Amino acid sequence: MDTFIGRQPILNINQDLYGYELLHRTSNMNAYRGFDGTQATAAVISNSYLSFGIEKLSDRKRCFINFTEQLLLEEVPLFFSPEAIIVEILESVELSDEIVAACRKLKHLGYVIAIDDVIDPRYYDQIIDLVDIMKVDFLQISKHRREGIIKQYANRHITFLAEKVETQEDYEEAKRLGYTLFQGYFFSKPVILATKDMKPIPQQYVYMLEEINKPDPDITLVSKLVERDLALSYKLLRLINSLGLPVKVSNIKQAVVLLGLFEVKKWILILMLTKDTNQSTKIIQLSLIRSRLSERIAKKVKMNATDASFIGMFSLLESLLQRPMNDILSELPIEDHVVKILTNEHHNDPHAQLLQLVKAIERCDWHAVDQLLTQVGVSIPSLQEDYFEAVVWANTIIGSFATATPAH
Repeated sequence: MDTFIGRQPILNINQDLYGYELLHRTSNMNAYRGFDGTQATAAVISNSYLSFGIEKLSDRKRCFINFTEQLLLEEVPLFFSPEAIIVEILESVELSDEIVAACRKLKHLGYVIAIDDVIDPRYYDQIIDLVDIMKVDFLQISKHRREGIIKQYANRHITFLAEKVETQEDYEEAKRLGYTLFQGYFFSKPVILATKDMKPIPQQYVYMLEEINKPDPDITLVSKLVERDLALSYKLLRLINSLGLPVKVSNIKQAVVLLGLFEVKKWILILMLTKDTNQSTKIIQLSLIRSRLSERIAKKVKMNATDASFIGMFSLLESLLQRPMNDILSELPIEDHVVKILTNEHHNDPHAQLLQLVKAIERCDWHAVDQLLTQVGVSIPSLQEDYFEAVVWANTIIGSFATATPAH
């Protein structure tokens, strides 16, 4: 399925790039579609880090992200580095004592705080001492008020951003008045970016969170639950790249250990907020069968069963994402020998032969199956037993998506 995000540049006084505002989009239509604000921001965050890769979207600049009252109270901005984001407080946020306290904590921890769509700054009096950037809406206020806001807050350490700058005249006026950051259609409409993506299926998230929240969580169990969701597995690998971690893995447990359970928990919570629905499960079902069958055969012939399961699960990414496998794998921190197997460059590796055996079974190519059985070292009766078990297991997992009851 297609995933979209809007990105609008914010420029400094020299028209150099200062950063981007990331915007929720659900199609190529360049407009916000009235989505719930919390779900919209959760989708922007998950898409940025887990689908596109924040390193590609940001050009190593801070990204302005809108945060609703719920997300501020749940301290979601703390999930991200202060060097990566600018916390933009929406004009719809009610400045309760709890919100003020949340903003003070963010400021203390080094986050840059921006207030959005400012028309009457007095609304923000309770947090004005915390504000770093004031975004003034040039479409909604008069020229007199544009200048008055600058004069009113000239004695504070606030950077003024002129937003919705539509014309050369607006831009020149903003510079003359003392605005030093600029955003609007005069420079660029939001650019809509699209990519193919998989949506995780959230029914088992509660069980993952229950395990992670235990005093002594079982990381192996958490990893097995993650492995049952191909999309979540893929997204966690994308996250490793987005976070710039210089490590490669060959299975999901390694990825979970590398990220840590807190990081996994954080992203499960964000994905739960997005309320995304999943695409057709047919290819995911086939991926699960490949994974389980590969794992069972590998255990019997003394191969690395964890690697075999991982290779089987990820072998259909090209079909799911509708992109060349080489392009997909270049964005994932997967060990080189696994990459070569998934791109058919490592024909003599035992795990490559195992994958070919599983594919031959799917095609009902019994001549190839006979040849590969000898190479892998497994018998026909044993293979039949493993295949039927893998199908039942995969169907149970797929069935749990519809019933919201996890398979154990």
